[in-house]
Amino acid sequence: MAEHFCCIAGRQAGVVSVVRFDDRAESAEIVHQLAVGAKPMPLIRGAGPRRLIVAAGTDPVQLITVEIDEHGKLDIVAEVPAPFAPTSMALSPDRRMLAAVCYHSSELAWVPLGAGGEIEADSWQVRPSGRQPHCIVFAPDGRFAYRSELGEDRVVGMRVDSRGLVDEEALGVQFPQTAGPRHILVEPGGEHVYVIEELGGQVVQLNRDVHDGRLGIVGQVNYYEDSEHLRPGVYVPPQRKPTDDEQRNRLWGADIVLGPGAHWLVASERRASTLTLWALEADGGFGARLDHVVTEKQPRAIGLVGPRHVVAGAEKGDSARFYRVGTALEPVAQLSGLGGPSWFQTVPA
Repeated sequence: MAEHFCCIAGRQAGVVSVVRFDDRAESAEIVHQLAVGAKPMPLIRGAGPRRLIVAAGTDPVQLITVEIDEHGKLDIVAEVPAPFAPTSMALSPDRRMLAAVCYHSSELAWVPLGAGGEIEADSWQVRPSGRQPHCIVFAPDGRFAYRSELGEDRVVGMRVDSRGLVDEEALGVQFPQTAGPRHILVEPGGEHVYVIEELGGQVVQLNRDVHDGRLGIVGQVNYYEDSEHLRPGVYVPPQRKPTDDEQRNRLWGADIVLGPGAHWLVASERRASTLTLWALEADGGFGARLDHVVTEKQPRAIGLVGPRHVVAGAEKGDSARFYRVGTALEPVAQLSGLGGPSWFQTVPA
């Protein structure tokens, strides 16, 4: 067992917290907090083993590279302006490209990174996407990338080449109307992809051809229970405020975490504030549903902490709860003072 630094973006307080989590003792403590600016998120791993990149601030949003020392202290390494307020960011496997999408402006962007992982801020390429892109990820081999477009009910495949990110219609998949695909995970082998629907109530498994990058839907499971009386979600453009009926008792899927070895998967839902755990079969398909529990209020984000723990945060609150993953989700630690935890990244201590 080992210790880990779980880094937590606090959207309400404008801070990034470093939590030392001990696998063996199953204990958690805040060891450092750094003020980075308004609404810090997303938070991703950077080019170095203990480097992170977080988007924060306004007019313009800054991309802040931070480094964690051996004691868990965060230091700012660099700050550069972003072309928009990112909803999701991803670093290519070779650490030479940073990609981002913006939900509110429906845009996609990418930028090269220097040899030391520095963002070449004068080299951003920005172009329109479909409505409301919510997530962007690279395939493990770096030859393809994928983005979810919640407003178009689709996942778009892109080829990575000398021009940057190039859409290829044949690579992606169309979801049912008002499914609202949100977050994407690609397992390390690259053959299986998982997508959580924000509005449709399902986690969807896709197979991926590792040679040509094509996706295909092969299975799905519900992340809610009938007893929660949740209705299908409604797509609402970001330009207007949703009505009470468009929110009340509506499905509101949020995040997914894949366990090491792709043996299990956890999903979060914000309306009922739940986590659901499934076993995964050898072929990537869904096995038994192992647990379904109420967690922190409005768990926008969940994260993997070491090989056998997950953490869930209360977006509108102040706390996060750590769980041991086995045949159930066993709560082992809880922390407050996190300022609206909305994104998690973990590095070895």
